[in-house]
Formats: sequence, structure tokens, C-alpha cells
Amino acid sequence: MINARKRDAFFSWMSSLTLMQELTALTGVILFLSAIVVGPSLWRMVFFIISVVLGASGVVSFWRKNFSSKLILSEQKPYPKDDTAYRMNKSSFHDVPSSEDEEKKMVVEDPAMQSTIPGETKDNMAEQSSPKSKTFDWDLKEFIESFQSEQHSSDGPRTEFNALTRRILAVIKEVNFAHTVALFWINREKRQLVLENFVSESTVFMTRRRIDLGSDLVSQIAQTGKPQIVNYLNALSQQDMIPYYEAQETVQTFLGVPIFYPGSSQEIPLPVAVLAVDCRESDAYGNETIALMAQFAKMISTLLVSYTSKYDLLLDSELLRSIGRFRESLEQEFTLPVITRALAEETARLIPWDYVAIVLFDEKRKIWTVQYVLNRMNDSYISVLSEVDLQQSFAGNVIQTGVSKIVEDFDALNRPRFYQAERCDSSGSLIGIPLSSITRCYGALIVESKDPRTYSDADVLLVKKIAEIASWALEILNLTEVTNNFVSLDETTSVGTRKAFLERLQEEVQRANDFTTELSLVMLSIDRMNDHIERQGKESFDFVLQNVGRIIRTSIRPYDFVGRFDFNCFMVILINTTSNEASLWAEKIRKNIASNIINIDNKSFSVTCSIGVVGMAPEGGDVELLENVNRVLSRAVEAGGNVVRVY
Repeated sequence: MINARKRDAFFSWMSSLTLMQELTALTGVILFLSAIVVGPSLWRMVFFIISVVLGASGVVSFWRKNFSSKLILSEQKPYPKDDTAYRMNKSSFHDVPSSEDEEKKMVVEDPAMQSTIPGETKDNMAEQSSPKSKTFDWDLKEFIESFQSEQHSSDGPRTEFNALTRRILAVIKEVNFAHTVALFWINREKRQLVLENFVSESTVFMTRRRIDLGSDLVSQIAQTGKPQIVNYLNALSQQDMIPYYEAQETVQTFLGVPIFYPGSSQEIPLPVAVLAVDCRESDAYGNETIALMAQFAKMISTLLVSYTSKYDLLLDSELLRSIGRFRESLEQEFTLPVITRALAEETARLIPWDYVAIVLFDEKRKIWTVQYVLNRMNDSYISVLSEVDLQQSFAGNVIQTGVSKIVEDFDALNRPRFYQAERCDSSGSLIGIPLSSITRCYGALIVESKDPRTYSDADVLLVKKIAEIASWALEILNLTEVTNNFVSLDETTSVGTRKAFLERLQEEVQRANDFTTELSLVMLSIDRMNDHIERQGKESFDFVLQNVGRIIRTSIRPYDFVGRFDFNCFMVILINTTSNEASLWAEKIRKNIASNIINIDNKSFSVTCSIGVVGMAPEGGDVELLENVNRVLSRAVEAGGNVVRVY
């Protein structure tokens, strides 16, 4: 027994040696044996000394190792002998993984195997040489929301609400061992059930999104606001009782609960949605299931309040952005084409659309025409400048009544959109919004979708806010035109207005024909207008126009006349002047303008102009003069500018 213990102790001591210590000991033994065998005394002495040194170093390293381990064990405080639970908890909390791979697999060791417990002997401890362990495995993907990628596909609270409700429906399905869980909104105006979301194992679940209210179980809950539970469904009557399957499905239990909007002011509130659950087992649900579903219904109601507020804020912010973009467009250029284009584009941003048309009154032709069209589908639709039948068309009815209208299905309307012979093959829903101010109606905005029942009163209210801004812009534009008709001087350049110039031109042409005198017409255009506006801004270009207008005014005789014919064009009537004399005068003006230095914000620059000159032929007319001078000015611009051309 003693020899066995000594043998075990020897082998235990051998196993405790490190590789370096074993090599040192082996080398010392070999050198010691070599010292015995070697003949010369010098080599024998050298080998003996080296073997002694190696043996001494091995003994010292072994002693240090044992002494340091004993010192560490003596400094450790033992766990309380009577508190096994304390030792277990402390060991568990300190067992922290050290790498990402160890996070997926955690090993909890039993510290009772490493400490002394009363009642246990050293022999029992030796028998339990390896600690017990328990392994927990999980997949971290189970803890990550999967709908985050869906949110990036479409921004806004609508997508977020849809993802959250789908998650809730999935939980309801798992908790109730259901076959299908579906959430339907109730549209009482159109008497429809609108599918919001569903989770189902069925392959025959409905593909359409809307269901008409009828006598089925879901419709009954929508109309009465009371939960319904059917534990034994007849296979023959299933399709009449459950409306969301397109073919017969093997379900035997149905449960539906209403969802109410919190804080309703109605005495008997009406539900806004229905939560439907079915199961393939008979008698699967009871009163306790209804109580559980009531909690889920309250959760969806709370989400509905939150995301309704978010959606309203989103619409308001989008409307404010549309109004801001509209105003920025008008600030850059306040004209009729800009107003109509901005109205159509901002409307297309706010509501669903396939076609957008704007109808206005044409003052020259004295008829109502289509002024602007957006066609997303690029198919057959109304064209620009088409005449509108005011008496028989839908657009004419909106203009005459001044009231917004919604058509849920155009096939049910017994009148055309714009006129009888229109080529509009699509059928769907459309809305008409009048463009009117306090004093008059300027036209109508027509928005159309190929899908029936697309638009609601909320869409009309949203677009009306943009239409009101467009109506006031048309009012201001109309008043500006009326004012200009009674003003003879241009506000920016202090020369004659276009209207005043045309009236004076008719008078002078008539006088030249009556008295057989000469008459010349000069048209002047500033070169590279767009470049100047981009560099200096529109206000700075107005200062350029003022300088050019001043140079022309100071160069003409008192009985000649200068007017601003276009944004950057001036017209000069030279009375009793031939075309050759007019060309000399125009060349002098060109040089004066080119040599004039303009200073704006400590920046100095000059501009050039292109000039066209034309003399009136005998018995000529004002229209002929305008056409000829415009033609010759075009040749001057094409030549590179800063030049005079004579017709």
C-alpha cells in the first residue's frame, strides 16, 4: 500500500514538471553519466559541474512553483461553509464569456465540486474529479426585429404601423394555435371592410383588399360592435360566414372581436376595425380567449392613436413643404405657366394619381381650355389646349357650381370628363376641385386614378389647401394684368409699358401713312441675360435694365417713344427717320451701352446688346413692322450679339 502511494506520488510529481524542466533534468542525467564514463579527468570534472548546475536550477524552479501556489491558496478566503447557494450564485455571475464565440454557448460550472462541503470526504472529492457543466444554445437572430428592412423600403408611419400590427397578429396566432389571424378596417361611408394585415397558413386566403359589408360574421361584428364566437362551423355554410377565403377551408372555430378608437365622444361607440381569428379544431376557444383577445384589441387601439397622430403630423409637414415649394416657384417667376405647373406637381406629391389636368379660361379665345396635363401612364388622355364643354362635362359642372366633387367609379357617371369626343379609355375614380377666389372662379383641378374608390374627403381637404394658394396666385396675376392696362410707365425701367407702346405704335404708323413720312422701329435685347441672372441675381439684373433704359431715354428726341416690350427687350419708335439714319443711331446706342460700367456690391461689369432696325414700307402696318424687327433682331443674336442688323 505504501509503495503504491509512493509510486503514485512519484508519477504525480513527474506529471507536474514542465517540458523545460524535464529537458533540463534529462540533460543533467546524461552529463552525470558521461562524467563517469569519460576517461580524462578534466572532461569528467566539466561534465560533473554542468550536471550539478542543471540539477540545482531544476530544484530551485520546482520549489518556487510549489511555494507560490501554496501562498496563493493560503491568501484566498474560503466560501462560507453553510452557504452553498451563495457559492453557486457567485460562481455563476463571474462566469463571463471572453469572446464572441463563447457568447453563443455559455457553460455554468458547479462550484460545489471545487470547494469543501461539510459531510464530504477527500475520497468523495477525488471521485468527482471533473466539474459538472450545463450548456445553453440560442440563435441571436431570434432577438432581432425582422421588419427593420421593410421600413427602409417605404418611409412613413404607415409602413411602421403595418409592420407592428403584423408582429402582433403573429403573436396572436402562436398563442391561440390559430390557422388565420386578420385585421380589417371598417369604412362605413363606402360600406366596406378593408384588409390591413393578416397571418395565415391558408393557400386560399383572399387576394383582394376590400370586402363589401354583408351578413358574414366579420360584417356582423363591424355593424353591432359585439364579439362573435362560433365553435362548430358547418363546412357548407363556411364561405357565407367567413368572407376572407376564396375557396372552402377546413376551419371549425371562429372568433372575432371589435376594435374601438380610444376617447370616442359617441355614447355608443362604433368599432373602427375587426380582429378575426379562426382554428381548424372545433370548440377551440371560449370566454378566456375573448378576454385575452380584448387585451390585444386594446394594444392595437393604442397603436392606432399613436400612429394616427404621426400620420397627421406627416401630412401636415408634407403640406407645409408643398406650400413652401409652391411659393419658391412663384418667387422665381410669377407667370401663369409656373402657377399651373407648380399646382399639378404639388398635387401629385400629396395624393395618389394617374392623371392630373388643370382647366382655365382662355382670355384670347374666350373659351375654357385644358392648360396643363400630367399623364403618368403615357396612354390616351386629354391634350393641352383642348376645349372643355362647360355645360355637359364633369369639369364644367365643378366650375359652374364651385363645389368640390368626388366620383368613386367613373363608369357610373353619365357625363364626360371634359367633352363628348374625348379619348380617355381609363375608368376609375376622380376628384374635381374648383380654383376660385372670393370674386370669381378661374378654373378647376381634375385628379384621376385608374382604381375605383381611391379618394376620400381627407384627400379633397388636403388638395384644397394647395388649390387655394393657386387661386389667390391667379387672382393676383389677374389684378396685375388689369393694373398694367391702366399704367403707361414700366415700374422697373420708367419707360413705356408694352400696352402703351403698342397703342403709340398704331398711332405713329397711321400718322406716317397719312402724311407720307418716314418711320423706323428699333428693337434692343440685352445679351446673355441668363448668365447675368445666375451670377448677379434677378434684383441686380433689374438694376442693369434701369441703366439700359436710362441710356436709351437720354438718347432719343422728345417726340420719339421707347417702351419695354419684353423682360429684357426695349422698343424705340424713331419718327421721321429713315432706316439708314436709325442704324447710325442704333450703333451709337450699342457703343454707349457696351462702354457703360455698372457697379453692384463693389463689383464692376458691363453688358452688351443686340439691335435690330427696320424702316416702315409705304402703306405698311404695325403688325408687319413688329414681325420684321423681330426677325432682324434674331439674326443679330445668332451672329453672337453686340451687333446691329438692318432689315
